[in-house]
Amino acid sequence: MKKSFKSFLVLWGGQFFSILGSGLSAFGLSVWLYNETGAATPFAMSFLCNLLPGIIFAPVAGSFADRKNRKMILVATDSLDALLKVLMVGLLLTGSMKVWMVYPILFLSSTFSTFQAPAYSASIPMLVEEDKLSKANGLIQMSNAAQSMIAPALAGALYPFLGLSGLLMIDFGTFLIGIFTALITKIPQSVAEATESKGMKLIVKDFGAAMKLIREKNGFLTVIIVFSILNFVANIAMVLVGPMVMANYSSVEFGNVETIYAAAMLLGGLLATVMPKAKNLFGTMFAILAISGVGLIVSGFTPYWIIIGVGMFIFFLGVPYANTLFQTGLQTSFDPSSLGRVGSLISALLKIASPLACIFSGPIIDNVLEPFMSNNGTIGYEVIGNYIGTGAGRGCGLMFIICGVVLGALCIVMAFRYSGDHAALPSNECTQ
Repeated sequence: MKKSFKSFLVLWGGQFFSILGSGLSAFGLSVWLYNETGAATPFAMSFLCNLLPGIIFAPVAGSFADRKNRKMILVATDSLDALLKVLMVGLLLTGSMKVWMVYPILFLSSTFSTFQAPAYSASIPMLVEEDKLSKANGLIQMSNAAQSMIAPALAGALYPFLGLSGLLMIDFGTFLIGIFTALITKIPQSVAEATESKGMKLIVKDFGAAMKLIREKNGFLTVIIVFSILNFVANIAMVLVGPMVMANYSSVEFGNVETIYAAAMLLGGLLATVMPKAKNLFGTMFAILAISGVGLIVSGFTPYWIIIGVGMFIFFLGVPYANTLFQTGLQTSFDPSSLGRVGSLISALLKIASPLACIFSGPIIDNVLEPFMSNNGTIGYEVIGNYIGTGAGRGCGLMFIICGVVLGALCIVMAFRYSGDHAALPSNECTQ
């Protein structure tokens, strides 16, 4: 089948509306959690439930994406997630919804997303010519950013009137759009190598094959390990954005902050669609992410939501371009028949340290840093508090500053490390 950018745009458009709806319900759920508990730990636990499936089920999802019909994977995962939203609405309307129920529901929803992601990503090079891959990946980054910018502002305005159940019903409607566009799009299916293995043996074999392919690509494994560490540091901060803002403001200001940094992602995604691939791939990515560290430091220095938003704008502005460079390099370096397995394994490796961030960030904030930076604290009040303030949310601010310093310093070191000849893109020859 001849590749068609128009077919990609149809699929992309449906997924855009689908993730927009998911953004509405995710924001509403975060507000509901905070209103029910008033603590940071439930945020961290919900973040953890979103992360774990991407690590646990990555080998299975990658194998499915390469060996099963990718279109049907997209349709099935969206359908199941839509039914899950209906279940949540039923629980809310009957007054049966409890905080603990959020965790298994989020785990299931994230599991569906884990199976969908490699199927979607691996379909792109089957729909788009290689010279347009950067543009396609840039559009995906831009759509994610647009979803993040529109959803928080819209959800923050609608939540007082519709509540979480109303936002979930909107999410259900957008899932239907995603399902429809996937059904009408012809997605060519690459054929994975034949094997006599089945079940768990096949999954283990595919996992080993994907790891072998990654090791054979010079530079990829090192970058993946470093990015995993960066994800750990960044996620410690990101899980605390809601508690830091809503410690002093309402869901409206929280939505405003998310809209501000989503605007940065939208602008960054737009730039990613027109920027050429950098010759020094890894050096460029780490230099961009070093600037992101500065953004975390800015956000942590003040409790005022507008300054927090400015810091997050700085943090997110370069992320879409860095992601676009990495994703395009991945898609042009591996055969399409192996992209599902390789992409899922890389995704799992990038996330593998992040659950620790979710597990420890909440308790550290609630039991250590928030009391340390309270008005009754000693060192925090008399020393650090003179610079970043004291009281509610300032423990989160201190954590932001620590994370920003660590992230920035590590990225600067790696940018210099990959500034030489070995910073070039991995070979574009597909590994069979």
